[in-house]
Amino acid sequence: MSFRFGLLIALSSVFLGSTAAFADLVTVTSYNMDNGNGATQYTTPTGGQNYFDFTYTQTGQSSPATNAGINGSASSIPTNSNATNAPLTGGTGMLTNGVIASDNFSLVSGSDGTIKNGWSTGYYGSLNGQPSQYVGWKYQDPTIIFNLAGGHYVNQISLYVAADNSGGLVGAPGNVSVMYGNSLLNSSLYSEVTTDYKPASNPYAGSTSVITITLKQPVLSDLAFTLQLFRGPLEADGYAYQTAFVDPLSGFNDNAYVPKLEPWIMLSEVQFFSSAVPEPSTWIMMILGFAGLGFMTYRKRQSALATA
Repeated sequence: MSFRFGLLIALSSVFLGSTAAFADLVTVTSYNMDNGNGATQYTTPTGGQNYFDFTYTQTGQSSPATNAGINGSASSIPTNSNATNAPLTGGTGMLTNGVIASDNFSLVSGSDGTIKNGWSTGYYGSLNGQPSQYVGWKYQDPTIIFNLAGGHYVNQISLYVAADNSGGLVGAPGNVSVMYGNSLLNSSLYSEVTTDYKPASNPYAGSTSVITITLKQPVLSDLAFTLQLFRGPLEADGYAYQTAFVDPLSGFNDNAYVPKLEPWIMLSEVQFFSSAVPEPSTWIMMILGFAGLGFMTYRKRQSALATA
């Protein structure tokens, strides 16, 4: 039996033993955060675009929590540097409902959590009356604590966000920090990549990005994951806003232009994935495969010595 054939047997054993352990979506049992913010200080046909987690419902309840419809900023004209008056705890909502936004954030917002500012006809007109798809925070770096169903090995996190250059002083997070349990993970322990999200079913896609965080070593889902989204650099629309429109009431100068950070972060969906961690039977197959490989290598060397 050749060495190459022996290697094929060993690798096949490993493959056959691990086919039952594929990556899968891990259920989020609850997440805690300060609610999103609104633009209610402006008069618009829709009564202001409010990017709240309108559907956030505590576990065991049948209707959304009281704070689900309250601005996460303590100010009626939000500077939003200290958003503490509408915490959401012990439930789930828009960020884990399985709906990934694919349209521009400005066309999926309304004062009561439904879309009301789509055009009357065509593709965007068909969105009117549907639930909003984004939770948004202004002038802050939101922190969200996720609790997951236990017993899984998590190796990947996906965050679907409003993309850079999507207008309206909105940009994708510049980076995301990850805390596992009580430990802040060093950035060397995971990779973070931002790519476009363009589902084929949407003819107007291109305003959503997906941030993929891949852990170099899978970790159990029994401990909480805390994600903090940090605002990205100020974009062209921010510089244009500063020069073309004087707005001392919104806090733009102090909270965006001076630190050179894009005002808004918009988040649609967060997903956690389990890795294909070998099961006990897989380890047995791997050991037997490599043992067989070692034995065949030994036999080959013995044969070579005998014929020398």
